[in-house]
Amino acid sequence: MQHEVDADFARYVRARQRGLLRSAYLVCGDQRAAQDVVEGALATVAGRWSRVKEYPDTVVRRHLYRDAIAAAKRARRESLAAELAAHAGAATADAAADHRSGDLLRALDALSPQQRALVVLRHVDQRSEAGAAEVLGESVSDVTRQTEAAVALLGAAGTRDLGEQLEVASQAVVEIDLAERAWGTALSRRRVRRRRLFSAVAGVAAVAVVLAVARGVDRSSDPPVPVPTTATTAPVKRLPDGTMYAAMPLEGAEDELPDYDAGLPSAIDPRGRAVRLSTLGAPPPSVVAVYLRRAGTHYRAVLVPKDRTQVVVDNLDLVPTRDADGNQGAPLGPKAISSDGQWVVFPQPGAVVRLDLATGKVDRYAVPAQDLQVAGWGQGRTVAARSTTRAWTLDLTRGGARAVAATMPAPITEGVGLPVTQLVGEAVSAGRWSASGAMLDQLVTSSVIVRGNGPIYQGLVAVDAETRSGRVLLAPESPDGRTGRSVGCCTVLAWADPSTLLFRSTGYDGSWVLAWDVETGRVYDVTRLDQGGGVDYPRALALAVGSRG
Repeated sequence: MQHEVDADFARYVRARQRGLLRSAYLVCGDQRAAQDVVEGALATVAGRWSRVKEYPDTVVRRHLYRDAIAAAKRARRESLAAELAAHAGAATADAAADHRSGDLLRALDALSPQQRALVVLRHVDQRSEAGAAEVLGESVSDVTRQTEAAVALLGAAGTRDLGEQLEVASQAVVEIDLAERAWGTALSRRRVRRRRLFSAVAGVAAVAVVLAVARGVDRSSDPPVPVPTTATTAPVKRLPDGTMYAAMPLEGAEDELPDYDAGLPSAIDPRGRAVRLSTLGAPPPSVVAVYLRRAGTHYRAVLVPKDRTQVVVDNLDLVPTRDADGNQGAPLGPKAISSDGQWVVFPQPGAVVRLDLATGKVDRYAVPAQDLQVAGWGQGRTVAARSTTRAWTLDLTRGGARAVAATMPAPITEGVGLPVTQLVGEAVSAGRWSASGAMLDQLVTSSVIVRGNGPIYQGLVAVDAETRSGRVLLAPESPDGRTGRSVGCCTVLAWADPSTLLFRSTGYDGSWVLAWDVETGRVYDVTRLDQGGGVDYPRALALAVGSRG
């Protein structure tokens, strides 16, 4: 990162800073806090400007609204009377506007910070419901419900023509030049990260030297060990209820973890070069992963060989899955690739679609459910398919395979006392262990929050089938909401070995494949999936490595 402000970055900031300041002010209700929020969001973009300058608006919005919501939650706002008094010297011609501004500010104060953010996104930034959902990491249905409730409250306060009234309410916001300040903040953050990393490495290295001298160890005979880093996780501990746990690093610190070689490339770049399957005639050999890429209203599968160009399957358009309530999902699960790496299956309305990775041929098998959500491989070439309430199996070793009704699988946590309130995604098993993403009971996890960090309400759960006991991997939120994980951030992908789980972690600063050793509690970096901002990251991912039982 260069020391002088990038000219393109400066032009970008100066063209948008007033609008950003007004939006942040409407959410957090304080001009000084709004300046801090916007400066922080712009600094995040400045720190990765070379990577995100083609789509900075989305990245800025994600950080701005997240931080503005956090600021509103922790701020002790001044009284509305004091705020109005600060504008008491306004000209008589502006008196009516000031009155309307006060009414709207008073009404906004009755909303939750999340509702205020939604109102501003929809009526000031003119974002669609889907766009607002993407910025805040919410479902479209939640955005619709919360926005309608917020607008109803504002309507009860007498506001009309909401977009115009919000503009009036924020017209007193003072524009300041944030280009150099944001660039300087990004440089400062970078220096702090480097100092912390170097201090941690130097400290651990010094201890290692002392121990080696004291013990007279012949270092030439020692096996290699992971480089010590600030993000290396602690061994397994116990929660107050007795559950064994380990913790992930804070979101955004994943690249400080020691590496784990699972047979995948070091990065899967959704913006990297890709060729169409139709131009090749057949898929590439040795596909190690498959992910989905948006193509308008559809998805297309992308095949990832370890050392070759990615391949877009352009002869197969996949529609999103829909549950009984109409909520959309991505039609690719962790068990989508067969154990021999030859086939990939996708759930579609009324069918399971199978892609042959040797020939590129596509077959469809009927399943009596328009809300089919899951399709994955079991033993041999048997496929399990599920909707919200029903399950089927299909034996694809036989021509014209028919769906046979099956019993819905029991949750892996059934009969095991764990602080889990909800499972997220599919469960994946290997040997003794089964694992799933999970939402956690904050009444239990709150007691182990490191001072200054945010809440712990999600992570992973692993259950030992032999002892009927389990353990959890906590996904703590960062301090003061500065960075954050997506809701349902952590989903399992495969077992690299009988005790090491490969899983996906997604947040506002990037998406990763990580590894968790359930025996030791250690967490490792496997593959990076995107650079942050949630713009081009793979929508769903399946691996052709490890065990996916």
